[in-house]
Amino acid sequence: MVDSFYLIIVSILAVACAALAWYLFHRLSAAKKEIRMLQNKLDKPEVIVADVAEHAVKYKLDPHLLKNALNAIQSHAYQSYYALDKLSNVLDYILYESDTQFVPLKDEIAFAQNLIEINRLKVSPLFDLHVRKKISDGHENLLIAPLITINPIENAFKHADVQSESSFISVIFEVAEGRFLLSVSNKIQPQTAYTPTAKGGLGNAAYKARLDQLYGSDYSLQTKTVGDVYHVKLEIRLHDAD
Repeated sequence: MVDSFYLIIVSILAVACAALAWYLFHRLSAAKKEIRMLQNKLDKPEVIVADVAEHAVKYKLDPHLLKNALNAIQSHAYQSYYALDKLSNVLDYILYESDTQFVPLKDEIAFAQNLIEINRLKVSPLFDLHVRKKISDGHENLLIAPLITINPIENAFKHADVQSESSFISVIFEVAEGRFLLSVSNKIQPQTAYTPTAKGGLGNAAYKARLDQLYGSDYSLQTKTVGDVYHVKLEIRLHDAD
């Protein structure tokens, strides 16, 4: 995931720089051509006045086009900084905070939200990515196993058609009666075999084995497909913070 993220950022910057270089090269060539034309007209004073006025307007407008190109690059740079900040938070959580058996629920959800924001970079601007948190302050310090939310969320981004305007991903975090509920839904890509037993899917033995080991009968994992929408509902009984 990290390699893919850096590849996206480098590709965006490379394309922006190439576009700017192409624009400057062609503007320089055009400017040279126009200078030669003006030199040929030096013996025609009546033409020079009109040409000077016309070129003055042209060269007054061109810097605005250049500024737009620079603004586009600046925008990509801001997105890169934003995404790198989220990635830094994810890595900090994985390296330094998830080596205990349980963590506060608020930390696990913050990790999941950072992961979602990183993945948001690769989706279409018109893609419907819906994230909702319904957790009261009194429940945020209840304890949950670290990295337990990553599997359903990553699978949603893996199997959804993130470039389609009609596609979507919905992620809902909530707590009810001491139980944490994670609901993830996504529209499946056409011709995608997406089942709980697919390789890398939610039927993945390692993921279920971890849930069994940590929670035994204190959790449930439900998956179903309705039409072209895949639904996952993970429910876990949370531990008190004492």
